[in-house]
Amino acid sequence: MKPGQVNPVMATVMIIITNMIPLYNVWYHGWSCFNLILLFIVEGAVVVLMDAIKRFFMPEDKRGGVLPFEVVFITFFGFFAILVFGRDKNSSDLVQTIQSSFHAARVLQFWPVAGIFAMRLFRTLQELMASGALRGGGRQPLLYSGGGWVLQLFALVMLAPFIADKSPNPMAGLLAIIVLKTMGEVAVLWVERKTK
Repeated sequence: MKPGQVNPVMATVMIIITNMIPLYNVWYHGWSCFNLILLFIVEGAVVVLMDAIKRFFMPEDKRGGVLPFEVVFITFFGFFAILVFGRDKNSSDLVQTIQSSFHAARVLQFWPVAGIFAMRLFRTLQELMASGALRGGGRQPLLYSGGGWVLQLFALVMLAPFIADKSPNPMAGLLAIIVLKTMGEVAVLWVERKTK
């Protein structure tokens, strides 16, 4: 590992710990597919927020990129996912569907969201420290995390109903979704490290 680089083993451990939050809730609290998707959407919003923080520490010429796409994607795709997965299946009225969907979104508890936020903030601080941004000099360039993450979120949200709702064991399906998400994040981390 070069000086000024985020330790990839530590970053891998942080990814695994972050993904233990939904795993714990599915295993011990019997979370539904909707709860899991909702937490993924919230995590996507947190990733966008962390990228917005990183933007302030980037050179002017590097501030563009995917951040506007991330904001638009998380906003509209999050709205779509909540609308599709949280709606009352017996309703055909659009206004009632929107109301029931966002009412269903209230099921997400505070502590998993706070845990995801804390872990993502810690990971962002690691990147800022490694880049030298907090000490005034840049050693490792800062990169936005959300570009690949929003694509992974899209795939997970599309797969979740098929793996979890259509399988004979929905809990095993949800656990498989979390394992796939963890493996995807770790793979992206190590591929980025190899290509730098």
